[in-house]
Amino acid sequence: MPDILKLFAMLFVIACEAPQPAFAPAFEPGESGQVTAISGPLSLVLETGDGPLEVRLAELDAPDAASATDWLRARLEGQDIRLGYDGLQRDRYDRAIAQVYRAGEGEDSWVQADMVSAGLARVLTHPGNRQAAAPLLQLEAQARAAGAGLWGNPAHRVRDTHPDGLAQDIGSVQLVQGRVVEVTRLRSGRTYINFGLDYRTDFTVVVEAGDEAAFEEAGRPLAELEGRPVRVRGWIEAENGPLMRIDHPERIEWLDE
Repeated sequence: MPDILKLFAMLFVIACEAPQPAFAPAFEPGESGQVTAISGPLSLVLETGDGPLEVRLAELDAPDAASATDWLRARLEGQDIRLGYDGLQRDRYDRAIAQVYRAGEGEDSWVQADMVSAGLARVLTHPGNRQAAAPLLQLEAQARAAGAGLWGNPAHRVRDTHPDGLAQDIGSVQLVQGRVVEVTRLRSGRTYINFGLDYRTDFTVVVEAGDEAAFEEAGRPLAELEGRPVRVRGWIEAENGPLMRIDHPERIEWLDE
């Protein structure tokens, strides 16, 4: 596609951004300044007055890296933004892990919400950054239903639990949807959430003993998953069959029958 057509397409996405969610958490105020560079699909450089600060947008995953980078560049480069913190504020690379707001004439625009609504990112929380999960998951569901952005690409579809299909996704982040067949808690405290009758070949989610309390506190006890349809998200690895390790409740969506 010629560069001018790419620009028009990006401006169209920006103009058609969905409204902000009806509710959004209040975040701890952070730094503000001007964006001097877009350094990746979910990262940027902010000039704060005290020097440049590398910022990583919290709670998101961008499987279509090129489209996310182009959108951020068109939307934020050279613009004033402010940061909000919802938990962990710095990662091991000393990047700020933040919610990002773009200054506007009226209400500031929440960048994470805009990206999810446009189908340019999907939700991926972490134990230290998950306060915005509920509104972002709501927007993700709307974008997925509309086939917006990445959701219109079969490569990014929600997977079913068939182990042969998931074997092709080993070593990647995926969303997987299916019905839990059995929940087994070992004496060690580790819990296996099985999506088939043969744990040696079928898809399984593992929750370690030390993480179980977070599910109880959220009113989502693991034992009650048995027989329930769910959608899980995370990194798929190979251990017997395809396996996903989950350490906080926001990565398991309880679905209606």
